[in-house]
Amino acid sequence: MRAHDGNHDRIHRRSTAGRPAGPEAGATAAVLHALQRTAGNAAVSRAVAGTSPVMVQRTVDEDLRKAKTPDEIVAALKKSGHSQDDAWELMRYMTSQQFPAGAGQGGFDILDSIKRASDEPIPRIRKTMAAGLMGKRWTIRHYTGEDPGNPPGFKEIASTYENAAAGRPGKHTNVADWRSLGNIKFTFYLVAVDGKVPPRKWLNDTHWYAEWDLDGIGECWVSPDLLETMNKPKDAKGAREAMKGVKAFRGTGKELKELLATKAFGSGNDPATALDTVIGGAFELKVPGGLPAAKWQKK
Repeated sequence: MRAHDGNHDRIHRRSTAGRPAGPEAGATAAVLHALQRTAGNAAVSRAVAGTSPVMVQRTVDEDLRKAKTPDEIVAALKKSGHSQDDAWELMRYMTSQQFPAGAGQGGFDILDSIKRASDEPIPRIRKTMAAGLMGKRWTIRHYTGEDPGNPPGFKEIASTYENAAAGRPGKHTNVADWRSLGNIKFTFYLVAVDGKVPPRKWLNDTHWYAEWDLDGIGECWVSPDLLETMNKPKDAKGAREAMKGVKAFRGTGKELKELLATKAFGSGNDPATALDTVIGGAFELKVPGGLPAAKWQKK
């Protein structure tokens, strides 16, 4: 995935028959339905009665697994009801389908691999040493626009899903992104520190960017580009193993700025480029949904 898009960027007791038993059956069914929905219909979820865990098998979405184009994927998600999921739940659902649980395995939940920035310990000495770096201006930028003479005509960064559902699929996201990552309701950005972004070859093909203060972003996550890591056949166990070495964090823009600044301090003279080093690859910042583009600036 890239930080631009040139085509209009935007628990229970069970009977021997396997059914809930007793007067709580109706309530249990409702709980399980809600669990299945909020867990994104993940391959396997756990329900607990007393001290005994019960494995609840989840439905295989054959339409989604057979889909070969963005249009077919959108249609499958609408059919299953998951087109209404938010960005996080849709990513969880799609990756649970892409990496199904094998025999004896628990389901894959990609959110387990994205650590909360607020839970990461930051030594006080690191905060002190990185104070100067944190004091710089941290922004996020979305680059686009192939025409150097005319700024883009749209006023909101739309997600890949939104663009595809509206009949305007982007040029820079292929089906591998959709199937392996499921991050199609997020929008993508580069982080700029004092106006400088890390080098990317694709920037040569863009002429405009919109910009927002990182501190003002209420919810986002960062990671390296995950396509190479996840675009291979795996079961749930294999997906968990692949994500073990990935540095991915979520939180508010302010929380992520503090975490990234303390990690990037001392990793090079160019803080924006240092983010690639500390994150272990081509750094991306993702925001659920889109952001309003109040102004386009010439690159």
